[in-house]
Amino acid sequence: MQERGVVMLTNTDITIYNRQYDPESRLDTWNRVYVPEAWWYKNEKASITTEGLKQADVYTIRIPDTSIALKKDDYIVKGKCDVKMETVKDLDGFEKTRITSVNYNTFGDNPHIKAVGA
Repeated sequence: MQERGVVMLTNTDITIYNRQYDPESRLDTWNRVYVPEAWWYKNEKASITTEGLKQADVYTIRIPDTSIALKKDDYIVKGKCDVKMETVKDLDGFEKTRITSVNYNTFGDNPHIKAVGA
């Protein structure tokens, strides 16, 4: 009897922009990678501080393809994005997040990359 892995639920496609530092120009360059299947979840957080109400969106993205390179400070855009990014401002108007942590979960029946961003 052949075992089957669990199929990960997906709800969108995404575009990853990997940050690469170019020592010659001393600027960041961006490599674009399209991923046809991912899980995108936005959690709206709010708290009251002495300075008033603070709000932030926290994004959790799960990618079933563990061969994709992803690291802190990369950007993920929801959907297919064909923008040739030179600065983060190039992504204004798109639903996006800057990655703050990445975990490669390569064990078990459901290997995936879990990325969190804000």
